[in-house]
Amino acid sequence: MVMRKPLAVAALVAIAGVIPGMARTHGPVPYRPEVWLCTFRVGDLLDGQADWAWVRHNLAGIKLYIGTMHKPVPGQLEKLVQMVKRSRLKVAVELGCCLDFGPMDDTNGEWSARSELTALNRWYAAGGRVDFLDLDGPVRRLMHPQGRKDGKRFDSMEAAVEQVVRSVRTFHAAHPEMKYWHLTNFPNWGYKGDVSYHARGPERQDYGDYDVAHRMALERLRAAKLPITGVTIDNPYDYLIGEHFSVNLKPATTVNWLKRVRDYENRSRAEGLEVNLIVNSERGGQKSDALFAEETLKMTDTYLKAGGRPTRWIVQSWYPHPERIVPETDPTTLTGLVKRVIERVRAVR
Repeated sequence: MVMRKPLAVAALVAIAGVIPGMARTHGPVPYRPEVWLCTFRVGDLLDGQADWAWVRHNLAGIKLYIGTMHKPVPGQLEKLVQMVKRSRLKVAVELGCCLDFGPMDDTNGEWSARSELTALNRWYAAGGRVDFLDLDGPVRRLMHPQGRKDGKRFDSMEAAVEQVVRSVRTFHAAHPEMKYWHLTNFPNWGYKGDVSYHARGPERQDYGDYDVAHRMALERLRAAKLPITGVTIDNPYDYLIGEHFSVNLKPATTVNWLKRVRDYENRSRAEGLEVNLIVNSERGGQKSDALFAEETLKMTDTYLKAGGRPTRWIVQSWYPHPERIVPETDPTTLTGLVKRVIERVRAVR
């Protein structure tokens, strides 16, 4: 039996053949990812003699650490703003959102946001603008704070997520133009009932089950009508392939970590979120510029081969390496590595 199209649908199909822009397209949508860079050595990008013109022209954005604004080098923010504007780069800032050294009560969210707005406003005062805030593990910071001597923490994930909402609401009121990404250190969480990379704690999930944390934060931020538009996955190459030391898993390859990250990417996209993948190597970052570059490229290739298609590839280091940021003609510098990542992902069809 042939089903008839409803009249309205049939009319639209007919109209699509005659109205420009409504014609049907054939084949898959082209993959057009963005590549961003992030380094705390931003001063090296501002040298007038620095050789990274090709990367600057082909880069989509730059992610800055909030520390760059908390204690700015005199004149550096102004130069950064000028560089960003000349290069037409988008800007993200990675920050804590809910700070683990703040008050461990229902004032934390607003207190934390106001603390970090003090730094962000220095960027705005220099003439800059922020497109995205990358919220670095705020639930973890409240439930598993680091460096606190008083032992205070949030016992309830619901209560911790409420502080995330209050923090983002405070940011949004001050700068309604900004959008938000939720960043997670993915290996240090369990996922969908399975273990974390180190399998520590009574549930063998370290910080908990990120399936629950992600869903709860997304639902509450959306219910509050706050512009949460994406997620950022922090999962260095050596963790992705199970070669990093694990405290309790012997061997760590008993879990398919790559498959888990791919699942999280697909799940997030199905929820209408953009997906950012940080590409880097922890052992490379601790050992040498050359190893960092080699393994970051291997991560890019491995993830592409597994079908991964993140919205953004963020080449990012918080490690001692790479020490050298330029020139882009050297494949072991940060900009030289970024150039090769851009070439890799653009070659995908």
